[in-house]
Amino acid sequence: MKARSWATGLSLLFGAVLVWYLYYTHQLVSAANADAAALSRIYAQVFQSLTDPAQETSVAVLFDMLIEVKQLGIPVVLVDPDGQPYAAENLPFSADLNDPEDRRRVLAYAELLDRRNAPITEEGIGEIHFGAPAVVERLRWVPFIQAATLIVIVLAAVWIFRSTVRAEQERVWATMARESAHQLSTPLSSLAGWVEILRMPYRERSDVADDEKVACEIEADVERLNKVAQRFELIGRRPRMQTVDVGDVLRRLADYFSLRLPRMERSIRLDVQIAPELPAVAGNPVLLEWAFENVIKNAVDVLAGRGGRIQISAELAEPG
Repeated sequence: MKARSWATGLSLLFGAVLVWYLYYTHQLVSAANADAAALSRIYAQVFQSLTDPAQETSVAVLFDMLIEVKQLGIPVVLVDPDGQPYAAENLPFSADLNDPEDRRRVLAYAELLDRRNAPITEEGIGEIHFGAPAVVERLRWVPFIQAATLIVIVLAAVWIFRSTVRAEQERVWATMARESAHQLSTPLSSLAGWVEILRMPYRERSDVADDEKVACEIEADVERLNKVAQRFELIGRRPRMQTVDVGDVLRRLADYFSLRLPRMERSIRLDVQIAPELPAVAGNPVLLEWAFENVIKNAVDVLAGRGGRIQISAELAEPG
C-alpha cells in the first residue's frame, strides 16, 4: 500500500510540474507575440510616415527605426484594403512586390502567418500580417523538450522504484529461506534422532524410551512441522488478534525443547518461570509462539558447544 501511494504521489508531482512548465512557456509565447504585434504597428506607422510627404517627421529617425525593426527578424507583410501587399520585411524568400507572381507568394505567406497570429487591422494602413520572432520559434520547442525530460525522469523513477521493490522482494525471499531452514532444523533433527532410536535393538531402545514415548514425541515433531507451515501462511496477511495465555505458550515450548536440548557433557538447560495469575494478552498465538521459539533457538545457538542455562521468566510489569 505504501509503495503504491509513493508511486501515485510521484506521478501527481511530475504531472503538476509538467502542467506548470506548459503554462509558463505559453505565457512566454503570448508575451513575445504581443511584442511582435507592437513592433509590427511601429513598422506600419514608420512606413506610413515615410510614404506620406505631408507629415512633418524626421526622415532620418524614421529610417533608423525602420532598420531596428528589420533587425528584430520579425516577418511582416502589409496588405492594403484592396488585398494587395505593398510592403514586406524579413520574408524567408526574396520577393519583388511589383511582380504579380511574387505578390501571390507574399499573400500565401501572409496566410501562413495568420495561422499563428491573427492579422491586425489599422485604419489608413490596411492589414498587418506578422510572424513570431526567432526567440518564439525556439520557445515553441521548449514544452516538448520539457515534456520529454519529465517523461524520461518519470520512467527512470518507475524503473528505480520497480528495481527497489524487486530487490526488496528478493531480500524477503532470501530471509524467508533462511528462516525456513531455521524453523525446520529442530523438528527435523529431532525426527532423525527418534528414527535412530527406533533402529536400536529393542532392549537398548527400552532403556532410552518406550515405543509409546517415541510415538508421542514423533507426533509432537510432526505437529511442529505443521505449525511451521501455518506460520509461513500468515506472512503478508493481517494477523487475527485473540486472547492468548502467555504462560501456556511458554509451557508448551518448554515441554517441547526439554527433550531436544543437548544433554551430553556440555548440556543446555532451559528454565521457564511463570508468575502466578499472569493475565492474558491480545495477540496471535501462532506468531507469538514463533517469536518465543526464535528467542530460545537463538539462545541455544549461542550456547552451542559450551553449554549453559537458558532462563525465561514471565511476570506482570510494574505500572509506568
